[in-house]
Amino acid sequence: MTLQTIISVIGIPTIVIALIYIGKKLQILDTVEIDIKSIRDRFIVVEERVKTLWKDEVAPAHSPRRLNERGTNILNGSGVKDIIDEKKNGLLAVLKEKKLKNPYDAEQCILQVVSDFKKDNDVVEKLKIGAFSVGADIDTVLLVGGLYLRDLIFPDLGFSTDQIDQYKTPQ
Repeated sequence: MTLQTIISVIGIPTIVIALIYIGKKLQILDTVEIDIKSIRDRFIVVEERVKTLWKDEVAPAHSPRRLNERGTNILNGSGVKDIIDEKKNGLLAVLKEKKLKNPYDAEQCILQVVSDFKKDNDVVEKLKIGAFSVGADIDTVLLVGGLYLRDLIFPDLGFSTDQIDQYKTPQ
């Protein structure tokens, strides 16, 4: 038996077995990828439910959301009410430019505009101090501020909070 024959007899089957083994491992990776996508989708659902529970802490999920006692305490103790009152006219002008067609969209836009306060360093510093003083995080303070602003300017936008559910789009 020559060296070339030995390599052919041992090498070719070894290469074939190695390729089969690698193929099986790649199949497992495909399955893992599908499982990870499934986990990600389920995580998104859980994240939305947690977000709802977090909002319920300051404004129970009755439509429209209304501040409860904790929400009112955050509103009055964090300084967000003063910031909203100070910026009310400018925020109203920004919202009117958006030509919002229904109360649901208007509410979502108001909450987003207030959430964007995080981009203003001066406001963020005030919010941090206020959030700390009431034992809340900035996102909670901004949610409370957004609900306060909604109630404050909805009539100026031509809406009533009682109309929100009529226009709510399924998620």
